[in-house]
Amino acid sequence: MKRGVRHFLLIGMIACQAMAFPACAQTSMVSEPAAEHAPAQPQARVPNEYLVTLAPNENEGIISQYYSRYGIKYLHLLEEDTFLLVVFDDPGPQEMAAQASKEARIRVIQPNLIQWDYR
Repeated sequence: MKRGVRHFLLIGMIACQAMAFPACAQTSMVSEPAAEHAPAQPQARVPNEYLVTLAPNENEGIISQYYSRYGIKYLHLLEEDTFLLVVFDDPGPQEMAAQASKEARIRVIQPNLIQWDYR
């Protein structure tokens, strides 16, 4: 009988170790976001193009007033208060945003990220 008990205990210990081993081998149950592993890449933008959103009831004249120095090539109403602005001499998103920060009637200006044929 002692041999049967030892044999039973040995099988039980092996079974417990086998069940515990996979749990120890796994480092984390929570997956980490992929963004932490990959370096951040700046999103591509369409050169010389910006989306400008004006305050309600403002007209595109304010856009011409602030951005004509960059040579307005094209200005098109996209939505109620949002325009596509295309300039000849692109100073870059930071400079365009700096100009907008001086004027409350220009709510947002951002680079255009979608290429489309407007001609």
